Amino acid sequence: MANILDYIDWRGDLNLRDSSFNEVDGLIMAELAYLDLGEILSEDPRPQMSLTEVCERYQALGIDQSQGVNDPGPLLRKAAKCKRFGSLQLGGFINHIDPDRELQLAALSIFWEDGSVCAAFRGTDDSIVGWREDFNFSFQDHTAGQLEAVAYLNRLAATYDGPIRVCGHSKGGNFSVYAAAFCESEVREKRILRIYANDAPGFHKELAESLQIQSILGKTAAVIPEASLIGILLSTKKEKKIIRNSASGLEQHNPYTWQVLGPCFEAADSRSASSIFMDETLHRWLDELNEQQRADFVRAVFDSMESSGALTLHEMKTEPVATVNAILAAVRNMDPELQRSAFASLRKLAAAGGGTLRDEILSALVRHGIEILPGSRKKTES
Repeated sequence: MANILDYIDWRGDLNLRDSSFNEVDGLIMAELAYLDLGEILSEDPRPQMSLTEVCERYQALGIDQSQGVNDPGPLLRKAAKCKRFGSLQLGGFINHIDPDRELQLAALSIFWEDGSVCAAFRGTDDSIVGWREDFNFSFQDHTAGQLEAVAYLNRLAATYDGPIRVCGHSKGGNFSVYAAAFCESEVREKRILRIYANDAPGFHKELAESLQIQSILGKTAAVIPEASLIGILLSTKKEKKIIRNSASGLEQHNPYTWQVLGPCFEAADSRSASSIFMDETLHRWLDELNEQQRADFVRAVFDSMESSGALTLHEMKTEPVATVNAILAAVRNMDPELQRSAFASLRKLAAAGGGTLRDEILSALVRHGIEILPGSRKKTES
């Protein structure tokens, strides 16, 4: 089974005149946004150096992202050596993380030989603030990251006058759609060629139905893997292409596992049963909470995570029991109405999940002295 690295072997010797920009190129551009380029490129939204030169500097500095999310190193090294990508010019690198504003945004501008430019937005990194912003999508019309994505795209368009593609993976895909929808009208209507949203979460219902979002759906190419758990979150009102994958579960979110056939992703017949189950469960849970309850829930959970002193999920993974305990303790400190809703949702998830999922949730509830079923504690004591 072939992936994006194999695609470079197949088509890396073809420039845009020989093979036009396609959905696989869009994912590769999105993956390049994960590169740690703070010591190599500035925020100047103009071409600064080629991908080949960036790779040389990257390796000379000894940058190692192998322990991070979607390690872009292997892709960079292979792409830098080929005709199709090696001469691409890069610039406009930003990486903004601000816990006070609940903001995590990184972006990169990639200039192609035909005069077009690709604005690539990074997905969620390992920071807790980055994940908090993801959950803010469920109740906020505009997160700080989304607004900065719009500003980034407008700044690029004002500096460089070529046609624009917008690409992103995961949260970066959400930023791509949002930035294209809310950028300057002339840019949105006349200069944006295509938006590539790769396994990207959507928006809450009202925003998904807004005129701005609706106006760019015709230019949006949205793809999700068979067992998607990220790209199914919230609404987009956009049909998504389901693609084959070499991994299972949450590992399917990794771009290196997506199956490629020629210049396209290999289409799957349907989503997996687990993806459909999680989709229905999460949407049912969100429908039970109003906007304020969602905000309170997200705030309580992430405040508890940050109170541990950890800044990244990697740090929290070293103490998994403490992490679960902190989250459940946060739920118990909510107001009674929200607490009942949260625990009721966990019970429903346990009842529907079966197997390991059911056992893990029930064990966590029992550890915290929470009734698995109404009246169950009373029955246990009698």
